[in-house]
Amino acid sequence: MEKIKSLFFAHKTTVILVVVLILLGGGGLVAFQKFTAKPTGLIEEVDLFFDPEGPYATLFPRRDGNALVLNLKRTSSYDAITYELAYTSSPDETVVKGNKIMDDGEDNKTGGSIDRGVQGTIDTKDKKGEYEQEILFGTCSKNVCKYDQGVENGTLTLHIKKGNKAYRMVTQWHLQKPDVALGNLTSGDGHLIYKIDGDRQTLSNIGFSIINDLTGVPKLPSGKQVSGKVYSLNVPIAKQLTNGSVSLELAESPPDGAKIYRYDNEWKELDTKIDGSKLSTRTDGAGIFAVLVSSK
Repeated sequence: MEKIKSLFFAHKTTVILVVVLILLGGGGLVAFQKFTAKPTGLIEEVDLFFDPEGPYATLFPRRDGNALVLNLKRTSSYDAITYELAYTSSPDETVVKGNKIMDDGEDNKTGGSIDRGVQGTIDTKDKKGEYEQEILFGTCSKNVCKYDQGVENGTLTLHIKKGNKAYRMVTQWHLQKPDVALGNLTSGDGHLIYKIDGDRQTLSNIGFSIINDLTGVPKLPSGKQVSGKVYSLNVPIAKQLTNGSVSLELAESPPDGAKIYRYDNEWKELDTKIDGSKLSTRTDGAGIFAVLVSSK
């Protein structure tokens, strides 16, 4: 009887030890898996201020100034793209039913400005190198559109992902009608000024223009690099900007040999005058403007 009891307790002890070892082994495996597992939290975004070979966005105004066209370039290697358009508008709004402008029936003469924002997603499943999308300053429902008025300045923020990396790009834009008195188009920071040649009718026919700074550029000429900011100046797609003079101001005086270049399907060097940190030239239309210098 004592022998049977001894065998029973020995067997019980063995079972307990096996169970303990299994639990310890399982716990160790879980701990190991937790230790070696890759983090699954949100990926931290990195600000991409300027990369000459990186993605960039050019903006075009719609003829009526109630929308802009977003054109993204050099995007084929990215997995996901979303955008945020932020701007301010006046309290008044225009209501359009079909093609007829109507009174919104509200007393909005309160002064001040209103913060507005539009968010959207670019469908990147086709992995195209270029995407285009229209963004309204307002909302449309059942053929009735309510457009924000007095829109002039804003920012476009792009959130782009590539594998396990995420980037944020912010560009400033300035939407405006040509100043009939001065014929000037200016960037949001005032460092690019385009003075248009032409009379009042010429200026009126242009409609709206938009200038935004770029986070990347088309392929640069061999042996050249960018000095300072790069700006894109555009008018409605069906319109043509007339000849004019361009001045571009840098943060400091440029090195010898600096020139203003204009990109319109290709880079073209413009005859440039330099006065301290300001460069000026003549040009024959809209496009991308940059100061290029010799690369080291």
